[in-house]
Amino acid sequence: MSAIIDTKRAAERLLLSITPSLPTAMEGVDFDPPSTIYQRCQFMIEFPDDPVFTAGYHRENIQMQVFVTDTKGHGTTVAQARAELIRDTFHKGLTLTEGSTRIYILRTAQMQSAFVVQDRIVVPVLVPLVAEVYTNWT
Repeated sequence: MSAIIDTKRAAERLLLSITPSLPTAMEGVDFDPPSTIYQRCQFMIEFPDDPVFTAGYHRENIQMQVFVTDTKGHGTTVAQARAELIRDTFHKGLTLTEGSTRIYILRTAQMQSAFVVQDRIVVPVLVPLVAEVYTNWT
């Protein structure tokens, strides 16, 4: 299986395991946003690292972006508390395994400032994921 797919699968599973659970919009899946708090997840695939000259090893760099979305009008505390919970769950030093892929979190996730979109407060959390990829190419 692809290291990118493995990484996305492992990260999504961990996100969905956070309690209390929230309705979650995943990439490419139809979602009808509730009138209450929810989270939206998407991934940005970045350039891989090639730390060795020969073929056979590289690292995939993937940023998981979680947007905690709450109703406007009662402050940002609830959305920010959820964003901090996500940040704490995906803590620096965490290792995930999916199939034969090892996924590392080598940097602390970035919680960004709240902003308003229409009638919603949004608090982004950016989680840096690194997957080791070994191939048999020579």
